[in-house]
Amino acid sequence: MDSNIKVLVCVDRTWDTLENFTSKYDTVIHVPSYCSLCSLIDTVKADISMDWSQIDIRFSYIVAMCPPPIIIADDSELLFYLKLKCHKNEMSYLPLCIEFLPSAKASPPSALPNPSSAPDSVCEMANTPLSMASTPKQTWQTSSICIPNEIPNGMSEPSNDNAFHGDHELHNNVVLDGISNISKHPYTQAPHSSHADTPSLKKSLSFNDNTKRTNRCKRKRMPTNAVDAISHYHPTTIQVDSIYKSKEDLCHHLQMFGSYHSCPVDFREGDHRQATSAFIADLVRHRYVDATRKQYSPNDIRDDMRREFGIAMSYRKAQLVKQKALNKLYGTDEESYQQLPSLCYMLDTTNPGSSIHLARSEDHIFKYLFFSLAPWRQAWDHCASVLVIDGTFMKSYYKGTLLTACCQDAIKQLVPIAFGICDAEDKESWTWFLTQLKTSLTARHDLYIVSDRHEGIIHANQNVFPNAGHGFCTEHIAQNMCVKFRGPKEDLTWMFRKASRATTEVECEEYLQMLDEQDHRIRAYLSKIGQTRWARCKSGPHRFSVMTSHAVESMNNVNNSAREYPISKLVDFIRERMQKWFHERFQAASSTTTILPKKLESELISLQRDAFKMKVKPACPYEFKIVDRWTRSFVVNLRDKTCTCDNFQLDQFICVHAVAAVASRPGLSCYNFISPYYKRESLLATYSGIVHPLGDKSSWDIPSGVQSIPCRPPSCSKRPRGRPKKRRLPSIGEFHYANRRKKQKCTRCLKTRHNMKTCKNPIPA
Repeated sequence: MDSNIKVLVCVDRTWDTLENFTSKYDTVIHVPSYCSLCSLIDTVKADISMDWSQIDIRFSYIVAMCPPPIIIADDSELLFYLKLKCHKNEMSYLPLCIEFLPSAKASPPSALPNPSSAPDSVCEMANTPLSMASTPKQTWQTSSICIPNEIPNGMSEPSNDNAFHGDHELHNNVVLDGISNISKHPYTQAPHSSHADTPSLKKSLSFNDNTKRTNRCKRKRMPTNAVDAISHYHPTTIQVDSIYKSKEDLCHHLQMFGSYHSCPVDFREGDHRQATSAFIADLVRHRYVDATRKQYSPNDIRDDMRREFGIAMSYRKAQLVKQKALNKLYGTDEESYQQLPSLCYMLDTTNPGSSIHLARSEDHIFKYLFFSLAPWRQAWDHCASVLVIDGTFMKSYYKGTLLTACCQDAIKQLVPIAFGICDAEDKESWTWFLTQLKTSLTARHDLYIVSDRHEGIIHANQNVFPNAGHGFCTEHIAQNMCVKFRGPKEDLTWMFRKASRATTEVECEEYLQMLDEQDHRIRAYLSKIGQTRWARCKSGPHRFSVMTSHAVESMNNVNNSAREYPISKLVDFIRERMQKWFHERFQAASSTTTILPKKLESELISLQRDAFKMKVKPACPYEFKIVDRWTRSFVVNLRDKTCTCDNFQLDQFICVHAVAAVASRPGLSCYNFISPYYKRESLLATYSGIVHPLGDKSSWDIPSGVQSIPCRPPSCSKRPRGRPKKRRLPSIGEFHYANRRKKQKCTRCLKTRHNMKTCKNPIPA
């Protein structure tokens, strides 16, 4: 067997960014099978005629599929390269690339490797010196390289006293099974970057859909250790000696390589054991950062994992993924409660003038939280004096109830005024919440409160706001009627809605008589509730036609996804959403150039068109008789701002009859008969306050006295029985019309409750 190896040499060029080597010319040299680096340099210098006094040589090569180039820096690395050449008897296989460097910058070849120069990746493992003693060696197995285990005697083994040679038992030898191609997933680390620790290596492998396990290496007679990288289908072996300082240094610089799976196809299907809940939580946690409307549910996680990664996980595992993702983003529920004092301090510091109260028990257990920021309190002074209050359940681990108080701005947009968090809706919690609300807001003699018929709200309102008006949500009453009384639910609903929204007592009585025809008990039921609580015509001018608690329910829907967050994140979510609303609405109000907002200005123009079709009969400078095109008569008094249609005084916004009267008097303006709450100035003043952001938690400057305040989670003693609900149960009559079953109608006789095939009625003429 020929002891010389023919090597194709590419002379004098450099590697480009694509790991390609372009040379001036190529030549062939004969190199002995066991040659030193110095001998190779002499051979090259003898073969190439030039002045070598100012030039040094650097040898490098590249293995297919394993960039970047591997530099030959010592005898062991040269021996490794020659054995690779022996593996495949082709001259064009693994050409040797020669770079000419100035002598001042050239690195002198060293016979001993530097222990700290550990390869950055498995692809660069050829930089590791070969062991040249016939002893058990460190084994690397790959699918593309095969090196015989024999090392000729007579060659000395390079030594390094500081290197890690496995003289102690290696507990963290890493065995890689089924390593696939490097994934293009954005979380995958760069192929040639080192890992800071073993968990980061495991995480990087898991991102590439790999299976890994950790073996214990047995103590051997000789001071060596073994790191096995199991290949797929064609396991072969490379002998590599350890030059790492420690086992941690070895593990941390180990990188991904290979292109095949060794496990069967059916084993890789289904729920991968490497796809742990903690690992998948890192993949999906960004979904919860912007989940403001619809929560990213466990079923969504299952669908995305199946579609993007081919992982079929159970619903229970998806629930764990969601919980761990939320914990990584916002902390645990216990940490969130402990953070409440610091959060309240920052809210009060960044928004001076806010009203924030945290109530705890003697055992430092959380009891109540009330917060109303300064811009919200300021907005209340420029809105109509109608407060809508309601509570909704929270969906975090410790549950609880979120209490909300809202009002409406000039264009009927909901404006949150205050929020509260308690254990449950009862008399004590509502009394505490309304007491804090009373001390926080400016007192107004025309205050009116709208809510549902919860006993806690009724009791608290009578004690805290005895002089304020209190009306009930008409939608809740209509739903209760559908349950208690017989008759078509649609008919009962629309009849009661018409009766409750009627502006005159005569009109209200007409619809009540219709309800009597359905069930005579309805009138007694409504009388027991109190007509002043649900009838618009009996509620007075301070209700501003706010007949339902939809404003608060809309706010509950805005906070729907956040109600599943820990309590501190829920509070910050509300603050952040209000910050956005106040900024956007102030910008929109600033762009308005008319006296009224754009929406109300359009409504006034529409009223003016209809008013031109009416006949005006003045009785005096301020009193008029208005006759519409249906010959109905109405009396308008501009001095008292009243009209017999009652819309003028109930809404405090000019009605169509008053517009006709004003138009008949030159010099009068419709804007003078509209409440200031509807003007552009009020809308601007409502959102003139700034909800300041808090910044990152790491930048908070919290006094030590505040940080040391303990706040423990509640005991959850008032949690409802049964399975915890995350969706409120819709009441009867609450379903949308689109979801209702359509009535069967015959296309032959145009009557209901049968179809054309079963129709026995005569065809109408």
